[in-house]
Amino acid sequence: MGVTLAAKRNADRAAEGGPDELIALARMIAYARQVAQDVKLQFATNCLDLALEAVKQEVGEGLTKELAELSSPVPQVSVRCH
Repeated sequence: MGVTLAAKRNADRAAEGGPDELIALARMIAYARQVAQDVKLQFATNCLDLALEAVKQEVGEGLTKELAELSSPVPQVSVRCH
């Protein structure tokens, strides 16, 4: 199996479970962010804030209600390539 074929299969699997996997990822990031905040790791907290916002943007507007409890103080910014 070639690398290109393996990458295509992985992309197909990701497309199938996209929103559910992204929501799970957002929850894991939110948990890690909370732990980093509890132990006063400010830089890690800031990085995880950015990661959480990027995942929330990737999920899209339709599922933001499910992620409402996963808030961070980072303003909405575009992380897409221009």
